[in-house]
Amino acid sequence: MGKIYQVVVIGFKGEKLTIDLCNTEEQMKSMTVLQLKEKIFVKFPNNAELENIRLIFTDKCLDDDSTLLSTYGVQHMSVIQMVIKVPGGLLV
Repeated sequence: MGKIYQVVVIGFKGEKLTIDLCNTEEQMKSMTVLQLKEKIFVKFPNNAELENIRLIFTDKCLDDDSTLLSTYGVQHMSVIQMVIKVPGGLLV
């Protein structure tokens, strides 16, 4: 049995959840932001609509769903903060 690549997601209320991403390094390198959002949505189904989830890793917003997680530097056991996108107003 191979290694299971995982990330830790901190939810809206501070809850921590480990998300299983894949089983091989090759799969990990090809995992996209959208694929991670879909896996999170399965674990947190009642929190928000998929398109309203914003993920933050270190100081980067993982906004482009088609971008590879590896582009942002996400690795096995990285910690990702989940927040809700809120329609913004104008800063004065």
